[in-house]
Amino acid sequence: MKVFFKIIIAIIIIGGVAGYIFWQQNKNSFIKNSIKTTVKAKSDSLYSLHYDSSEIDEINGNANFYNVTLQSDSMQKKMLASTDSLPNAFFNISVQKVSIAGVDMVGLLQKQNVTAQNILLYKPVIQITNTGVGKPKTYTYNDTLQLYQRLLGKFKSINAKVIKVVQGAVLIADKNSKPQITLENINITLNNFLIDSTRDYQNIVSYFIKDVRATVENIQLPEAKNGTRINITKLLYDAPGKLLQVGAIQQYQPGNTTPILNIKNVQVNQLNTDAFIVHQKLKAGQVTCDGGLATIYRQTKHKFAGSKAGAIEISSQIIDEAQIDGIQLGKTKIIVIDPSKPKEDAFIINDVTFSASQLVNVTNGSTVDELINNANWDLAASGFSFLTKEKIYKFIATGIQINNKIGTVKIKQLALKPLYSEEKFINIMKVQTDRYDLNFNNISLKGVNFKKLVDDGKLEIEDASLQPIIKISNDRTMPAAKPTVALYPQQSIQAFKFPFYVKAIHVINGGVFYTERGSDSKMKGSPTFTQINATITNLTNLPDKIKANSILDMKASTLFLDAAKLTTEWRLPLNPLDTVFKVKGEMAPINDATVLNKITEPLGMVTVKSGKINSLVFDLIGDNHNGRGSSTLLYNGLKIQVLKMKDDELKKRGLLTFLANTLIKNDNPRNSNVYVSDINVKRDIYGSFFNLLWQCIFDGAKKTVLRQ
Repeated sequence: MKVFFKIIIAIIIIGGVAGYIFWQQNKNSFIKNSIKTTVKAKSDSLYSLHYDSSEIDEINGNANFYNVTLQSDSMQKKMLASTDSLPNAFFNISVQKVSIAGVDMVGLLQKQNVTAQNILLYKPVIQITNTGVGKPKTYTYNDTLQLYQRLLGKFKSINAKVIKVVQGAVLIADKNSKPQITLENINITLNNFLIDSTRDYQNIVSYFIKDVRATVENIQLPEAKNGTRINITKLLYDAPGKLLQVGAIQQYQPGNTTPILNIKNVQVNQLNTDAFIVHQKLKAGQVTCDGGLATIYRQTKHKFAGSKAGAIEISSQIIDEAQIDGIQLGKTKIIVIDPSKPKEDAFIINDVTFSASQLVNVTNGSTVDELINNANWDLAASGFSFLTKEKIYKFIATGIQINNKIGTVKIKQLALKPLYSEEKFINIMKVQTDRYDLNFNNISLKGVNFKKLVDDGKLEIEDASLQPIIKISNDRTMPAAKPTVALYPQQSIQAFKFPFYVKAIHVINGGVFYTERGSDSKMKGSPTFTQINATITNLTNLPDKIKANSILDMKASTLFLDAAKLTTEWRLPLNPLDTVFKVKGEMAPINDATVLNKITEPLGMVTVKSGKINSLVFDLIGDNHNGRGSSTLLYNGLKIQVLKMKDDELKKRGLLTFLANTLIKNDNPRNSNVYVSDINVKRDIYGSFFNLLWQCIFDGAKKTVLRQ
């Protein structure tokens, strides 16, 4: 873009000056030969001027010239190259038609001033060859007047009310004729143009700041250092309207016709044309865009001093700097690729929309990190998904909304979905393995510290709420898996690599559904916990937070088997040196104890024939080695049957049933004496935390009914 406007300036200067000179050539052969001599003299004999035919109305000062060319002399180029005097670039210019109207004949003939009403350049083509000599130069006073002086000779000024370029083209190549920049179908309208011996670069570009309207159908920018190329289509620059529009910006990798960037219908209003033209800085009010596709390549190492490893850098191939009041980005598909992991699937976020309402400042080498910190923005996306490393599950996120200004995040759903049915999952795993189907709905995060997340890589949240629906299944008929030491929940938190802190979490109307196929019954049992509501405080693995408060607290209530309310309180230590946890709970009455058969028959081979559970109260303390405490189970009229599997059916075991009902106590309290059982269970280091809790509660219940 910055190269483009310098080229446009060159087109106007060349076109305007050449147009008058072409008209002058036809006045008589003396002037014509004089102009040719002047062109060669002012350009070290590098350029010659030609045209095929002309139409001249000397009375009204109108003229048309056809197939006009300004070409460099090949022999002279070779001579200059041998003396190290080759300029940085050569120009070859052709114009299909030059039309001039309302020329001041007196000024023209006196070789003092040239004035006209209109100049039209129809289908001009400018071919520029960069010689590779020296480094690119900054425009100076002398550079600005160079073409003027070469072509005008003794003229002191040129003034035109309107200059138009219609269907022009610019082709820039290196010294080996490799294309670098192309501009196709250029249309320009420039009003009140004046160039004279007092004009410097700043004066000339002021026309592009105040009174130019230009369109370009297609722009191909030079190849970047990483080999990619950027293509811009349907560009409109309106200086009086302070407007810049682009139909599409597309970026391509070498040898690939599928764009990695395809952003459509970009519009910049309230454009600071001075900064844009002179300094290639985008200073504007609002930037809007319909969206499209954007690919981000994550950099694991950053080349800029003081930058963090892993920062996503914004490279500026189009502009040097941007300062804008606001951004509106339409639905965009974002693809994030880690080049250091070529075999890893790209991370894709769909339908991303973005808006920023605070001043955004982007410079070459700026990072996404800096933009996140220095703007008030909203981001939304329909979601994303990816397969887990083992290719067994798909992680899905939908309905994402993030507001940086007020520090909130809303997510409709986060889910971990199995890719295979229970039967196929078992066949793939071949051993006892938990199969998860996890859904976390209506997630709301408040007080999110985005600055700390970006700067320090730490996630800190004041308040969170969600609805978890957790389904877990296992098949105990399969061979046991190789045992591994199980971690307690608080130990898993500390082992989690990403540092985080959540001050409070509210679980709203959640559910946990566990299904297990019994090893003896070959039948499925499903303990269920519905209507879960809980508050969790101080969930963290940050050392400073743990030092201030080393306990994770949770209070929860649930409906067990849709029959009885169960309330619990948890105190889990976050300090790795402290392994003692506490859990206590209370269950409301179950008027008909036979509802327990949903789990006792398939998993315990026992049928409850009758009974009423009045309450269950337990108070447990555990550590890495055992669980201990007490429980009080109050019940009446308990009768059971012991079962066996025969002919694929559960059958009563008569003798064992008789012995069991003889041994168990049918009531607690009995004779007004309440029995409280002491609990002491050695931990199975390969069993889960919840397995230890279940074993403790079962141990207390067994001691109560058997009075052990």
